[in-house]
Amino acid sequence: MPEFPPAFEYQTIRDESRAEHMLKANRLTWYVTSQSFLVTAFAISRGNGFGWFRWFSTLLIPAIGLLSSGLVFPSIVGACETIRLWHAKQRDFFLRHSEFKAAFELERPAWIESRGLLFPKIIPVIFGVFWLVIHAASYFL
Repeated sequence: MPEFPPAFEYQTIRDESRAEHMLKANRLTWYVTSQSFLVTAFAISRGNGFGWFRWFSTLLIPAIGLLSSGLVFPSIVGACETIRLWHAKQRDFFLRHSEFKAAFELERPAWIESRGLLFPKIIPVIFGVFWLVIHAASYFL
């Protein structure tokens, strides 16, 4: 493996980590926006009675919401795991280059990273459960 200058290696690690954070944020933004439209459509359709189109609010909208939750979950978890890998590479880099460690390493507890990546992983689960409950409850209401 070719040896890169430390500054280039550190910049590459930071750029890749930043790109993964942006990818995760974009996926999460798209997901939450789509869920808000689905919840709005569900509320409007149920509020107006929609008796002649009952399958729309009891089956179709919850199915789309659950399907999108199932599709986005692996991509968000994958981005979070890739972020962890880049952070591990950065820690390894700091062990090899103490001058960069002194200048750039943040002194913070390890739980900050794990809890910071918890929200993106849990929100698709919350919406998925929401759509399951909505689907089941719509038959009783």
